[in-house]
Amino acid sequence: MSTAVPRRSPGLLLAGTVALLLVTMIASFTPTPLFPTYQDRWGLTEAQVSLVFAGYPAGVVVVLLGLGGLSDRIGRRPTLLLGAAVLVAAMLVLTSAGSLAPLLAGRLLQGLGAGLITGAAAAALMDLHPGGPDSGSFVNTLAISLGAALGPVVAGTLADASSRPLAVPYLAVVLLMLVPVALLLLRRGQSAPAPGRGRIVQPARVARRIWLPFSVAAGGVVVTNTCMSLYGAFGPLVAHAVGWTSEAAAGRLVSLCLGAVAVAQVAGRRLEPLPAVRVGAVMAALGWALTAYGASAGLPWPVLVGTALLGSGAGLCLLGGASLIGRIAAPERRAETYSAFLVVAFGTLGGAALLAGPVLGHLSLTVVLLGATTLTAAVAVQVSATALALARRAAAA
Repeated sequence: MSTAVPRRSPGLLLAGTVALLLVTMIASFTPTPLFPTYQDRWGLTEAQVSLVFAGYPAGVVVVLLGLGGLSDRIGRRPTLLLGAAVLVAAMLVLTSAGSLAPLLAGRLLQGLGAGLITGAAAAALMDLHPGGPDSGSFVNTLAISLGAALGPVVAGTLADASSRPLAVPYLAVVLLMLVPVALLLLRRGQSAPAPGRGRIVQPARVARRIWLPFSVAAGGVVVTNTCMSLYGAFGPLVAHAVGWTSEAAAGRLVSLCLGAVAVAQVAGRRLEPLPAVRVGAVMAALGWALTAYGASAGLPWPVLVGTALLGSGAGLCLLGGASLIGRIAAPERRAETYSAFLVVAFGTLGGAALLAGPVLGHLSLTVVLLGATTLTAAVAVQVSATALALARRAAAA
């Protein structure tokens, strides 16, 4: 007679994972409204600001390239806790930073922690959500979007109200981190395949059979993270272009964009992945064009409308792209495939900021915004063509 081992409820792990992902993304965009203060106090140039912003996604990409599938091998929970520990260390480095070098080091360390967390969290949510991978993917992207939207407004508000604006926002993140860590520590047992499957360090790869749908998901996240990168690094400059110069005002404009990313995912929940990415890319291109017009003319209303439209389109692209990854990834390689998707995401996040910094230093904000418009429109064409090819393939099968 055999005795069945009762399956543990995944409730605590799900709650801890969502909370950790939320705090991770709050931390990711905490420096955004502080960049003008860093520039005023330390004399940083736009190129140096772009370097600091890009330090975070650079750290993420380094982790994902070598350890993207780590949670497939050692378990979701241990990987999440390791990432949380690294992220707390990064916040303490950023709190004590007094010059460019430690600020950049803190951002790199922050990226290392976020890289461990994001891949493992996405896989854990797709594994454990009662609604299946689609629902887990939706919760994952919604938590990312909400955290990114909250980060600038929370940091800006705390900075405005504090005599230590370059320290208090980071310490607040450390306190917030205690909640998900406590939830994860309360949850015992593994949440992934048994440890020991394959090497610890192993590059994230995409199976050849899913290259075409993966390219649509990748195109969608390029649109999303071009938006997040440029608003995350230079959103305050867009705000300044229409006369909003305080840290809180800059934080609110960035949060409008990133908040629209979250709202669009809820509103577009019933859309299929391919139409979501196609529609989202077109909306984002229109949003960039309106924002460029408003910033160049010093008019608030086109900036507000363009920012909301841009964020909404980016949200649909993220929703559709992540959902598509959840559908095409084999369960035993879920973290690895999603990590490859995140390499594209964070590569775009860092690359867009690094390219924009020198352009701002030598040309103007309008040139950067028009460049983003052109890039997004090109991706919209690529995504639409590939989506149609996939639809024809499915009809012929």
